[in-house]
Amino acid sequence: MAEKGLRLSGTLLGPVSVAILESKEGYLVVPAGSPIPGTEAVVRQVEEGSVTLALKEETLNLSLVQAGGGQ
Repeated sequence: MAEKGLRLSGTLLGPVSVAILESKEGYLVVPAGSPIPGTEAVVRQVEEGSVTLALKEETLNLSLVQAGGGQ
């Protein structure tokens, strides 16, 4: 997923929670349980400020990065 340059931009919790991901191509809004377009990865779980992605037997947790952090 590194080649896609995915970064968690936000989460929306509800009956169908969604992850808002930023990629090199723009923003993606992906519901929990759905595949990320252009990849084989699936958004497994969406929580406040983080998501868990699954690719076959591997999982990856992405956390929300706070805006305004120094570089």
